[in-house]
Amino acid sequence: GVASATIAYYSASSRTSSSSSSQCEAPSSSMKHGAPFPFPPPHNREVPGPRNIPSRHAQLANLQSSSRSSPYDVLVIGGGATGAGIAFDAATRTSPDGDENQKQKQLSVALLERGDFSSETSSRSTKLLWAGIKYLASASAALLSLNLLTSPVTTLESFYSEFKMVFHCHQERKYMLETQRHLTNWIPIVCPFTEWHIWPPPFGHWLFSFFPVLAPLVFKFYDGLSGFSCPSSYVLGSKRAREVFPQLNEKDIKYCAVFYEGQHNDARTNLAIVMSAAAEGAHVANYVEVTECISDGETGKVVGVKALDRISGKDFEVYAKKVIFAGGPFTDGLRELELTAAPTGSSISGKDDNNNINTELQKAVHGASGSHIVLPGYYAPNHMGLLDYNTSDGRFLFFLPWQGSVIVGTTDKKCEAETLPYPPEDEIQWMLKECEKYLSHNLKVRRSDVLSA
Repeated sequence: GVASATIAYYSASSRTSSSSSSQCEAPSSSMKHGAPFPFPPPHNREVPGPRNIPSRHAQLANLQSSSRSSPYDVLVIGGGATGAGIAFDAATRTSPDGDENQKQKQLSVALLERGDFSSETSSRSTKLLWAGIKYLASASAALLSLNLLTSPVTTLESFYSEFKMVFHCHQERKYMLETQRHLTNWIPIVCPFTEWHIWPPPFGHWLFSFFPVLAPLVFKFYDGLSGFSCPSSYVLGSKRAREVFPQLNEKDIKYCAVFYEGQHNDARTNLAIVMSAAAEGAHVANYVEVTECISDGETGKVVGVKALDRISGKDFEVYAKKVIFAGGPFTDGLRELELTAAPTGSSISGKDDNNNINTELQKAVHGASGSHIVLPGYYAPNHMGLLDYNTSDGRFLFFLPWQGSVIVGTTDKKCEAETLPYPPEDEIQWMLKECEKYLSHNLKVRRSDVLSA
């Protein structure tokens, strides 16, 4: 585990002191390749790393020491949760070094992140270690549809795939809650019911119109998927529900079902994984942006990258036997760098016979965005959240206490990947309207109450 006091160091190494921050401009939302970091280093001095982890200055020196003849085993591009996890995994592995009788050596690993660790998608979640009850419901609805008669094999395969994913989510949640207790906690989530029969039914299936009646059994089954390792789900009568969640509408609530999910600070978890990778010997650096890929002239294989230290403005190269793109929604942009670096005529070349760059690339990632809003803490008790399972457009909406405030989300729509996105006003208004459904009529949800979005 990593104590919370140590996690601040990697971020601190690339931010200014409060005395100089007022002189700096706000960062650009575009973050184009080669754009300098908008804040200067803190008094041009090295910030020490946490115990047993080299400082950022030392990490950069290690990264610049690689060469074609002495490459890393693995280079990971992207310091979000996925990239950090890959680096941590790789840093704990060994590989045969030369003769099979020789001792195995630890993989040498490098990790580059163009912003701060967890500065993109990995710090903008609903803060839940969610085991996927929505997907369990949607998979069941598909299984019980007419498709089971018209396409039984396809329907069963789809259900099995979805159910397996939910089961694995339960296993991952159980692992995190049991082994990373300094990063995680259980949170009870109340699911209020204002009627015994719902029409039109959630998920478009008639069976779910009886969800208010079936909910206690459904949540017990949900508990069982993780071997009942989570706190047990339970039922609250309307009077008791008002006592533990006084913000609820006392007149309309029939009863509430309560189940548990895991909760964590997503950015802190991400930083803990990065630092765990560094503790295992991986060389990691934030504010280092990949600007080009370096390919082998004969095979076209990527053997390294050209990178820019966005704090000092210095360019350098990092070489590796394997390069992994873990850019999340920005991964296709990294793939374009690979195509343009490949020599003409190679199987992965992004150039035609006249050496012109072919900018068309079959996308591997289809981006989507989800908005959240943060409300004052008096909108919910500090120990319990709420789930609206039947919003006006069929999405789930969580209403969760978070660091003295309440976080509400999320929406979901397809979009292009964007750094520092701003939520559309219509999505903010939609969430505010949905919030009013179960709250007391005396608690008016106002646009001016939105602390951030």
